[in-house]
Order: sequence, then structure tokens, then C-alpha cells
Amino acid sequence: MTESSIAQALARHPRQDLIRTPTPLVRLPHLSERLNLDLFIKREDLTDLALGGDKPRKLEYETAKAVAEDATILVTCGSTQSNHARLTTAAARKLGLKSAVVLSRDRFQAFQANLLTVYLMGADVRFVDTEDHWDLERHVLALCDELRAGGERPYYIPVSGTTPTSCLGYVRAGLELADQLEADGIQPDAVYTPFGTGGIFTSMLLSLRERGLDCPVVGVSVNARLEKCRENLEKWWAGLCELLERDRARPRGAHEIRDEFIGREYGDATEGCLDALMLMAEIEGILLDPVYSGKVFSGLLADHAAGRWVSGQRLVFIHSGGTPAIFAYHDEIKRHLVKRGRTIDA
Repeated sequence: MTESSIAQALARHPRQDLIRTPTPLVRLPHLSERLNLDLFIKREDLTDLALGGDKPRKLEYETAKAVAEDATILVTCGSTQSNHARLTTAAARKLGLKSAVVLSRDRFQAFQANLLTVYLMGADVRFVDTEDHWDLERHVLALCDELRAGGERPYYIPVSGTTPTSCLGYVRAGLELADQLEADGIQPDAVYTPFGTGGIFTSMLLSLRERGLDCPVVGVSVNARLEKCRENLEKWWAGLCELLERDRARPRGAHEIRDEFIGREYGDATEGCLDALMLMAEIEGILLDPVYSGKVFSGLLADHAAGRWVSGQRLVFIHSGGTPAIFAYHDEIKRHLVKRGRTIDA
């Protein structure tokens, strides 16, 4: 197979048209000047569906299977303020389907941000008590049984929406990014992505390598330690290579997964993360989130502070969305602003 044939292999998989693409790849002029770098951001927060984010890329391929199976309702799960729950519900509505979500109770269970939108779009919302919101499958499968008994045809999408099929969405995004870099004559020195379940990282790594881009791809974990992340990388790599008829043994080039920016747990708004949010907002007027994109940008900033990147080097940062979460984190953000010398009268 030739390098260009990955696009042909991708085109053989059905896809629902849910979002507006390509998302912009833009230079951050003020941050570039501040950091003495050449910094670019891929605006996956602008995918258009219900306040945007990375999940619709995955859902375009996963919902194509749901439609082919004549499903009547999409069923998924996540944390109380799950971006995936918001966007799965929106995708369901766009396709004329119903939606049901199983959410783990946590301290962010307030009627605002992502949870507000899920209710507003009419999802069937079920809360469960669990120590780990990534371990909800048995609850979702029980709900699917209940829905079948009531005459529905449920289609189950796992937490975060990551499956080999859904990963095709970020292969497509990676090819899109490669096209944009080529069109603008940009040779990046590194690409920074989130690493949650690992779908974005793995898919981007595969597609960028297929297009001949050999710069390091840096995945910043937001929840799991290295061993689990590496297991996920192997799982999604194998699944994608099978779907796209690629050689699993092909060289992956320079890549790394970083787990030192998680904090105490998934969703912990660390000091570095909140500083990253402040910096991006103050300097460029772009809003990150405290769960995914803020953590990734904090990793990039930490590497820069440690001297990894020097004057003029070009970095690409993938903004995966999740911005509604800032409203659920308003107390943490307010305290951090005050700590950094802001006067807050509200």
C-alpha cells in the first residue's frame, strides 16, 4: 500500500455527517511572542455540535453503525459533567434518535454546564454510585436490557466513546491536520494531544506517520498511569491497523505518554492546569477546560519551562474542547484567580 492509501481505506467506512470540518489550525501570535516559540493550536473545540469538542469526530463513525443497526436510542456513560454525554445526546437528536446516559455521582452534580445541556436536550439521565466513573459498563448494559424490554433498540457507546471504529474519526482529523500543515508550510517540532482513553493520541500518531510527519507526538494523560495508557495504545493501534489494513509492526516514530500532570485524580484542577487556563485566556482570549485541554497545555508549558523547547521551535497543541466544564469548576477557578492576585467582586 502507498502512504496515500490510508485515506482510501478510511473512505470505505461509513460516516454520519455531524460536524463542521476542517477545524481551524491557527497560530497563537501573542503566546508565541511571550514564550519565544512558534505555537499553533488545532481548534477541535469548534466542531460546532452542541458547544463543540473532540467527541463528535468519534461519534460520526460510531453512529453510522447505530443507524445501520436501526437503533432507536444511543446509550452511554460518564462522569456527572461528561462532555461525551453532552455530545452523544446532541448527536442522537441530530439523527432523530433518543438518548440515555448513565452518570457517576460526584461533587460536580449541579444543574449547570454539561449536565444542564444533557437535561435540556431531553436525555434519559440515570445516576449511579461508583468509585470509578470509568467503570460503568455493567450499569449501562443493565439499562440497555431495560430499554429492550420496553421496546427500544439501544446502541451502546462506551465511556468517552472510544472504540476501534470511533478512532477512525481522529485518523481523519490527523489527515486533516497533515493537510493543513503542508498547505501552510509548517514543520512541527512536536504535537501535543490529550490522552484520556487514548483514542485521539493513537489515531493522530498513526495518521501523522502515514503522512510522513516524524515529529514527537506527546500525549498528556488526564486520568490513567503509564501502564494503563500503554495498554490502551496497543489496543487501539491494533484495532485501527486491522480496520485500515495497515501493518501493526510499522514504525511509530518518536512518541511519549506523560502521566505527571493528572494531579490527585481524573478531573483534579491542578495549579498548573489553572495557570494554563489563565494564560491562554489572558493572552489569546481562548478558553480551555480544567479536565482535558488545560492539562495538555500545562504539560506543554512545563516542558518549555524545563528548557525542552528553545527559541523559534514550532509546537502544535490540540484543543479537544470541553469548555463548558469551566462553569462547573467556578469555585476552583475563582479561588485560583484570587490567589494569583485578581480582585473578584462577584
